[in-house]
Amino acid sequence: MGKTAVNKTGKKLVGFLTDTANFRFLFVGALLFASLNVIRYYFYVAAGILMIWAAFLFGYNMIYRRRILRVRNRRIILMFLGFAVLTCFLRMSTNFFANIYYVIWMGICYFLFYGIHADKSKRPCAREVCRIFDLVNIVTTVMMIIGLVLLFMYPKGFKYGGDVFAIFENRFVGIIFNANVTGFYALMGVICCHLLWIIKRSSGRLTKKSGAFYIICSIINLLAMFLSDSNATLLMLILYLCFICFYAIFRGYKKGFFSILFRLIALVLACIVIFAFMLGLRTLIQSGTSFVLSSISPHTTISTGVKTVPDGNVIIRPDTKSRTTFEHQNTNIDSGRFKIWKQSAELFHLFPVLGVGKANMVDYGKEYIGGLRYEDLHNGLFTIAVSYGGTGMLLFMILALTVAKSMLKTIFRYRSENRRDGRALMYITAFCSAYCVYSMVEVALLVDISYRVVIFWLIIGLAESYIRSYEHKALINSENIPERSRSIHRVAAYLYHSQKN
Repeated sequence: MGKTAVNKTGKKLVGFLTDTANFRFLFVGALLFASLNVIRYYFYVAAGILMIWAAFLFGYNMIYRRRILRVRNRRIILMFLGFAVLTCFLRMSTNFFANIYYVIWMGICYFLFYGIHADKSKRPCAREVCRIFDLVNIVTTVMMIIGLVLLFMYPKGFKYGGDVFAIFENRFVGIIFNANVTGFYALMGVICCHLLWIIKRSSGRLTKKSGAFYIICSIINLLAMFLSDSNATLLMLILYLCFICFYAIFRGYKKGFFSILFRLIALVLACIVIFAFMLGLRTLIQSGTSFVLSSISPHTTISTGVKTVPDGNVIIRPDTKSRTTFEHQNTNIDSGRFKIWKQSAELFHLFPVLGVGKANMVDYGKEYIGGLRYEDLHNGLFTIAVSYGGTGMLLFMILALTVAKSMLKTIFRYRSENRRDGRALMYITAFCSAYCVYSMVEVALLVDISYRVVIFWLIIGLAESYIRSYEHKALINSENIPERSRSIHRVAAYLYHSQKN
């Protein structure tokens, strides 16, 4: 009995460790908590364990079980990673192991998250991603609720262990270390609720209770996002809504100059209305919350008294009162990004072919251009270009354009299949488009080790599962196969199409 129990436990453990779905769920969960104040310092221990697990899964599932052959665009991905490794060896005198760590991270994003479509077909893939979306939604909503409670308890914020909570520099941060990250978390809570609503409704799994829960979570997260005053996340939400309008306007258009012109005018007007509405709503929420906080907590005096000018005259200066307004204290619209981008362009000019490596940017910046302010360039494409040169940038752009073309072509070509799925692929494409623009003012595109990056590649992997499903169905229907034989031919078509790609 003892040996039997040990054998069963061992089999369950092996089954758990070899299931990529378990890794993805725990990895996203760990990264979600990695941005919290205080806790984030302990993430590195968990990260090391998860990286070892990721290496095992890549060797077992992708190599041994040959699932790598099912990953779309795998040749471009492998070429990109190969040149990234070459950059690590060329710059191995500085931060060699840190640069290898970044390559491993990119491999995880490509094969274990984007490669979710190689593990499962559309429906199991959607169920797994919905499970992760539920995790993201619940964790994010709880974070925002705790942060908002602390904000109303401490309208001026407070410090603990060197970290600032509730509010920092007039912007809501909650229990996360940065207002921009807080805004992204809140926005992802909203988008996850929306995608969960769409996917579950199309499969008949949406109940009244779950629908009401998603609405409440969306309201809480929207409030937190507006109070964080993150322009990047507001732009991302606006673009998400604008792409939905774009699809609604152009999905059934007829060829003709006046038809296209009319639809373009309608799209521009819709985008202007969305932009104005979102800006107005943010201002209204910030002003209302500021009024409520000021009524709860009296204004505090930050300066007072008498000022003596050089000619000896005395000026009585009235007391200056502080008030939370949830607006940027830094009035510079780019927040220093233009200077960082200029420096990164200079560094790229010196190493244009293979770059300097992600972990070397600050060191090389000090040595060659007199200093680079941050390793975070606040631009995903600039980060790839400086890290891996024009070669890495070119390969990444080929991959990005290939995926974008496939997604756009599919949502317009397979409109009936997309409609039966609740237009889930269209909303996913809207998110990916908005995120790519968001990454132009943030580093979160590929090389940044954060939850923002893995959730992006996971959603692209979900999109690829929809695309592959529609292509296989179209291939089967085009061959006039009898209905009773289609299940066998569906497998054959799947294997054929996988090898072709």
